[in-house]
Amino acid sequence: MPTFYETINVMQINIDHDDRMQRSETQILGDVPVDVHWITTADNTELAVTRIRPRRLKPLLFPAVLVHGTYTNRHFWISPKGIGMGAYLAEQGVDVWIPELRGHGLSPKGEAFSGITAQDQIYYDLPAIQDYIFQQTNVPAFWIGHSFGGLFIIAALSAKRLDQERVKGMVTLGSQISLGDRYLKIPPVAWALSGLLRVIGHLPSPTFGLGPEIEPAGVILETIRWKKLFGKWTDTDGFSYWEGLNNIRVPVLTYAAARDRNDPAEGCRRIHDAYGSADKIFMLLGRINRFSKDYDHVGMVVSREAQAEVWPDIAGWMMDRR
Repeated sequence: MPTFYETINVMQINIDHDDRMQRSETQILGDVPVDVHWITTADNTELAVTRIRPRRLKPLLFPAVLVHGTYTNRHFWISPKGIGMGAYLAEQGVDVWIPELRGHGLSPKGEAFSGITAQDQIYYDLPAIQDYIFQQTNVPAFWIGHSFGGLFIIAALSAKRLDQERVKGMVTLGSQISLGDRYLKIPPVAWALSGLLRVIGHLPSPTFGLGPEIEPAGVILETIRWKKLFGKWTDTDGFSYWEGLNNIRVPVLTYAAARDRNDPAEGCRRIHDAYGSADKIFMLLGRINRFSKDYDHVGMVVSREAQAEVWPDIAGWMMDRR
């Protein structure tokens, strides 16, 4: 069967292969045209997936899926002015897809917003996104995630919710679970925060300067369960995401930032070392590796230095494995 890129390189396909009606619209971010597709998950939740249109009439190379972390949305990858790593990769000929996890950005919050969990996003959102993009392209995609976006990709691969046959490679930036947020190790603090979240239904992230999006209480409560004293990185049935890491065999590029206080480099390294992949690279973004500075959690993606050093590195790594 010919791939999308062998038959048509610049036209949009909006056919829904499972016969469910989907809607889409074209938007302009700065001077970058994008198409937004709304898809439906297996648990009947609507998600927005933004596809960056190629600016020039040249063959698309391969699809890449860029997954945001907590407290944010698609604008982490492409700003309203059309600037960001997503736009850069599209300029290089990559077919860029930017999903927004349930309750974020253009994905509706809905009445059940407070009950959204990380497991919902891992077990329902990411598989639906993978299915839709593969239906449109018929080509395995690279998956790129920052912070919890990367952690969710890792967990979905570990739990076999993402099909590795349709994953060309994985890039994570500042994604880990074992370190950081030390205050959650103090039981009274974890209990108090959990109780408050259940009352208000969300974490008011913008108020605390964490990001532009409020975060569902369910996601934060799950994070507390993972990170609290004697906490375990498991799903609600007890499956340990650690156990499946050895079964991840796709090529992996792991970035950790030397000055990351949110997700320390050592935690990123622990997950990286557990992968079963024969093709895996760990990169510490800091002066010790001749980068221009010691990067922090956000700056490893969103900064002028990252634009010059990190974005091209990711593009080159994918080009070598296409």
